[in-house]
Amino acid sequence: MSVICESSPSSLKSHYHSQAEPLSPRSPRGSFSKGSLALRNRARPIPNSYWATPLLVACEFPYCPLTPADIARKKTKQKLDALLAAGVRTFIDLTEPHELFPYSPHLAERCAPLHIDPSEVEYHNFPIRDRSLPDNVDFVRRILAVLRDNERRGRITAVHCRGGIGRTGLVVGCWLVESGVARDGNHALQIIAQEWKQVEKCKRFPCSPETGPQFEFVKNFQRLPSAIDSISLTAS
Repeated sequence: MSVICESSPSSLKSHYHSQAEPLSPRSPRGSFSKGSLALRNRARPIPNSYWATPLLVACEFPYCPLTPADIARKKTKQKLDALLAAGVRTFIDLTEPHELFPYSPHLAERCAPLHIDPSEVEYHNFPIRDRSLPDNVDFVRRILAVLRDNERRGRITAVHCRGGIGRTGLVVGCWLVESGVARDGNHALQIIAQEWKQVEKCKRFPCSPETGPQFEFVKNFQRLPSAIDSISLTAS
């Protein structure tokens, strides 16, 4: 299993356990369905999740340290198991160190019952403070580079924070713009708003992202010219 932890400029901690393979240009548009209806009709891995694209699921934190007795009593399974069973092979965790119980050490053991080769699973940590913004756009672009790499390889990625609302919505919105699914930030937010209606916690938390500054970050996010060039070159 590949574990890659990055730090936002404010956290001052960085631990690299392995290197992701280099990126190559591809067209994200080629992998997306023509409309979002098919995504909404696609089974969600867990109640508080939605398919942002065919290869990207947005969700809440997927792990709780339950004992087998806890699981039997609650008649539930680990959310992590449901995501793996849905085909997720790359996890992008936006929570800060020690914010919640870490699950990366348990990924390999969760793979075994599902007959998944642990070496196929990647975990990336890009910590952003809860209800806050990344310190700069470059940090977000490093997250988007991981998403682009996994899109190119045809891998399903799960991106999450604590509740799957604020930080997750921000990253999903930027990816929709960067990949060309959305025309601009406003369009990306409209797409998220439609998908968010299917999420179980929508009645308690009606909007994603969560804060005004997070909405503004997505609205103002600009696709890199290189991303546009990659889309055009691959499409041609």
